[in-house]
Amino acid sequence: MINQWTKKYTYTLIGVIVATLIIYGISYFSIINPMQAEIDTMDMKVSMYENQITKSAISENKPNEEFSSVSLQVPTEKSPDDVLVNLENIASTANVTINYIGSNINVSEIQQEDEETKKLSENIYSLDATAANLGDINVFLSKVLESERLMMIDTINIQQDEDQVFLTISFKTYYTG
Repeated sequence: MINQWTKKYTYTLIGVIVATLIIYGISYFSIINPMQAEIDTMDMKVSMYENQITKSAISENKPNEEFSSVSLQVPTEKSPDDVLVNLENIASTANVTINYIGSNINVSEIQQEDEETKKLSENIYSLDATAANLGDINVFLSKVLESERLMMIDTINIQQDEDQVFLTISFKTYYTG
């Protein structure tokens, strides 16, 4: 059999081996490699979901820190004077001039079920202010959101001309009682 082996058979054998390697390479990059990437992605998603489940199981056993910090920001009485003083302090540190503050009557009461039944009431305010530039308005709004009293901004209207920036917002403050 070795006597009958010719160059033609050798080239054919090398061609078959090269064709097999090319088919394997194409299959690897088009089928196996994407499937491996998909498996890695699924493993990462599974581990992420497992971490979320363990964190939620741990947080269910402990009181929520965010809830306790929010409950500290809600006073027991309405005290609009504290809101006005707080807004004036924020405006003076942010270089903003408050032109108008108006208050609406508390619109709604939200029932909250705890050991004792508490009512969470809200008071709606409107505010017009001016500043020299947009940066001062941004500082003012961020300090309002981070203030010691819980304030939720409902609407914001900002108008800017060449000299001043005008701000109109409506926001809610909350109290129990």
